[in-house]
Amino acid sequence: MWVAVIAVVGLLLLQLVPRLAARRAIGTRVPELEPFLSAEQKRASRLLVYFWSPTCAMCRPMSKAIDAVGSGDIVRINVLEALPLAQAFHVMGTPSLAVVEGGVLKDLQVGARSAEQLRGLLQSST
Repeated sequence: MWVAVIAVVGLLLLQLVPRLAARRAIGTRVPELEPFLSAEQKRASRLLVYFWSPTCAMCRPMSKAIDAVGSGDIVRINVLEALPLAQAFHVMGTPSLAVVEGGVLKDLQVGARSAEQLRGLLQSST
């Protein structure tokens, strides 16, 4: 019985810790994204940075949602190829989405989102 309780608490903590770390990072200046941006993205006032991993099961449907949005304001970062950048953004799990506006982290969300939610993140101000 205790093993089951400990397992459930452990699983809840695995979900909670990345979300708490994401909240603490909001409002901080973001690291240099210049090498990862296209010319169009460099001019954008608001970017959505999508952190993904080839080994992430939830990243596959998330990538399809991003393709459906088709916005040039979404930057895709493979955490295995840019681990220091992901760490600088306080990314502790994939998929993660960072909303960057004016060089400041406005929002950081962990977990998959639908195409509609992605459009809302790109348009709304936090």
